[in-house]
Amino acid sequence: MDIMNLLPEGRYNDVDDLLAFISIYDDQQRTKVYFKLLEDNREDIKAKVCVELGCGLGLMSEKMAQLGARRIYAVEMNPYLYELARSRLSCYKNVTVVRADAQDFVPPEPVYTLVHEFYGQMLYDEELYILENLKWKPRLVLPDGGRLMAGLTWVDYFEDEVVNSQMLKYLEDVLVSGLFDEEDLELWIDVAQFRYGQKFPGAFEVDLAGEKGDLLYMGLKITHQGQEVCQAGVCDNWSYVWTWRNKNRFRLSFVPGERAPEVVFDWIN
Repeated sequence: MDIMNLLPEGRYNDVDDLLAFISIYDDQQRTKVYFKLLEDNREDIKAKVCVELGCGLGLMSEKMAQLGARRIYAVEMNPYLYELARSRLSCYKNVTVVRADAQDFVPPEPVYTLVHEFYGQMLYDEELYILENLKWKPRLVLPDGGRLMAGLTWVDYFEDEVVNSQMLKYLEDVLVSGLFDEEDLELWIDVAQFRYGQKFPGAFEVDLAGEKGDLLYMGLKITHQGQEVCQAGVCDNWSYVWTWRNKNRFRLSFVPGERAPEVVFDWIN
């Protein structure tokens, strides 16, 4: 969904975030696996103080309330999502909806479990950095990890009259998400890894020597305690990212951006 008319910058950003959450909640598989993650960790939620950072419409906070959390702080910065979450969660006496930037929020009491969904298509290109810079420490983060993985294939399997090898060669240093609508592609090459509590390196070099294929794709895998929660192509919210293979090695790095870390990608000799 795209905004088609001119708006003041602040309102544009707020509405754009609202529309982004609508598309997130369209991913029913994502909601299903997150609910299962909460249910599997119900003992770390029941009778505990919990926080959901970036609560959106408040689905996960509602689930934690139903699982018997003693107190939940549902934190949301966007004014429209905040009001929608406050309306949705108004019937739960154990939920406090807070309008605040996740980076600035400090809970008024010790927190046992923090729930979030800060993953970008490329793992660290959205808000995972917030977890590394919290002014407070929960006992448990759900989920606590993620991996960016890659695979290779041949353009012959995917090309059509428009998206063909001639066109794709112009994308040799461009990462494009959702270029093809394939599902559940095999991901076997490690690119980057995030684990809460461990410093994220920010730059990675990957060697593809010995691997066959002229089309590189990358995809996110969300993990908790090393176990896969969901991945690109299974949860629609995260699509595969594609580019034409140019060399045997590439460098991927994440640099500070205006709203979130930016991705820098280049092929290297």
